[in-house]
Amino acid sequence: MESHIEKQNGDVLQKSFKELISTLPKGNCWGFPIDLYQYQGFWFGPAFLQGALSAQQQFQAQPTDIILCSSQRTGTALLKSLTFATITRTSYDDSTTTLLSKGHHDVVPFMEFDHAQFSTNRHLGIPLLATHLPYSFLPKSIIDSGCKLIYICRDPKDTFVSLYHFIAGH
Repeated sequence: MESHIEKQNGDVLQKSFKELISTLPKGNCWGFPIDLYQYQGFWFGPAFLQGALSAQQQFQAQPTDIILCSSQRTGTALLKSLTFATITRTSYDDSTTTLLSKGHHDVVPFMEFDHAQFSTNRHLGIPLLATHLPYSFLPKSIIDSGCKLIYICRDPKDTFVSLYHFIAGH
């Protein structure tokens, strides 16, 4: 349970992230429904960038962690489902797997958004976490811990087409 001081520190950190983001170059491309902000050579949505900065400051990787790394629209859902099923194959049978009742984003949380959920999963013995962060943005604890990184990549043209259809559908 989070203490009052931890909550205050978190609020101060979030405020400082918002202030930083407000100073960054801003643009809108491809009809994306939100403004994007340029930070260290990459363009991010504000919520994603705030989550990334928070993860860099607060996430502590363990040597047993497995981090699924991917760009958006590159097969993250499939990678999450397959890895979760592989890691938990001795815990569930085909009729009891958590994937039958929860989505892949629920069982393998994103580092940028789901700190509390990952902590819970870690206590349940499921060391899986996903990220859309570029390698240069990963928290230092990931690099220093020796944890496993699984990276999926996809032909950039296919990724662009997938992103285009995703945006057009929303």
